[in-house]
Amino acid sequence: MEITVAGQTWLFLLSVALGAALGVCYDVFRILRIAFRHPSLAVLLEDILFSLAAAGATFAFLLTTGNGQLRAFFLIGELVGFSLYHCTLGALLIGAAKGIIAAIRWLFGLIYRVFVAPVLRLLEKIRGFLAKIMKQSAKCIKNKAKNSRIPLKKHSHLLYNLKKRLQWDGQKKNVKEQEQPGS
Repeated sequence: MEITVAGQTWLFLLSVALGAALGVCYDVFRILRIAFRHPSLAVLLEDILFSLAAAGATFAFLLTTGNGQLRAFFLIGELVGFSLYHCTLGALLIGAAKGIIAAIRWLFGLIYRVFVAPVLRLLEKIRGFLAKIMKQSAKCIKNKAKNSRIPLKKHSHLLYNLKKRLQWDGQKKNVKEQEQPGS
């Protein structure tokens, strides 16, 4: 099936729009990278995901508009659309996103410094105070446990032992006195 020159122009413009849409999708990943730190593996996975999405979108575009035929002007149109978006609106969007993200970070930093940091410092002081009390309590309990092994008085000097000893000594004296009545 033949495509007219007007039809080819229309398809080229559609492929340019597809390239610009893919540029918007890529900028979503770029903004996420600006907002949050990504390890290299995450960046690699994001790039693979974008590549798969772009390949799927291009394949679907070729199937629906070009009857499954690969034409060079489709790919050139996508590249032109992506490049135009990236150099114009994409640059403005990324610049605005950087400013907005910086403002949000500054606001969160201010909230942290005003509200969260003092509470954390207070909790740290309370933790230090409680740790000191716990350390002193542990030391006191340890000393009490060590001292509990030491008897309060020697066994022979306990009151009930003395009482028994006095009674026993008294009985011995009485027995001796009774044995020697007239000495």
